[in-house]
Amino acid sequence: MKYWILGLSLMVMACSHSVDVKDQASYKCGDQIIRVTVLNDNSMIVRANGIDHVLTKVASPAGEKYEDAVSQVSFTKQDGEFYLGMQGRNYPLCLKIK
Repeated sequence: MKYWILGLSLMVMACSHSVDVKDQASYKCGDQIIRVTVLNDNSMIVRANGIDHVLTKVASPAGEKYEDAVSQVSFTKQDGEFYLGMQGRNYPLCLKIK
């Protein structure tokens, strides 16, 4: 029995997937201030108005785009500039807060 438990715990550890933070930054997009955490699994977390939105990378002809269709939040990098979209509103150019 203890070998079965040991084997099971080793299998669980081997199957576990860790997600690491690649980059973090804060941006001011018009009147909206957001915190962006880019993860190493083609996703990011955008914190706006105290709420974390998990966005996944999607195909976009405009550049690099992450979105959550359910909460209607998107974050796009186009020609080296960043843009935020939330609930149908497109915010002005996002400026990195140092």
